[in-house]
Amino acid sequence: MTRKKLDKLKRELAGLRNGRHKASDFQSLASRLGRKLNTKRGKEPMWESDSFDDLFPLAIPDHGGRDISPGVQKQLLNLLEEDVLRWEEIVEAEEQNEEAEHEDDAG
Repeated sequence: MTRKKLDKLKRELAGLRNGRHKASDFQSLASRLGRKLNTKRGKEPMWESDSFDDLFPLAIPDHGGRDISPGVQKQLLNLLEEDVLRWEEIVEAEEQNEEAEHEDDAG
């Protein structure tokens, strides 16, 4: 994950907070945040994080292309925001390591 990609995902997540959206919008975002579909769990399609084992699996209901209800949408966005925060920590740590290496090479 790069800073540029993460910033784009953060803007998209913020944009999903306005209005009603379809399951495909959330599935796409979950996939780009490193989640994979696990068809062997539960009634609804479950999306689990490959990168972070301790993140809560997401049930993204897909009912024939209808919009997701506002309450479910809010919960999904809150959980996906946790993914973004985790990636933010990793990207920041990588940036700090690169800066430290650059300073060591220059010094």
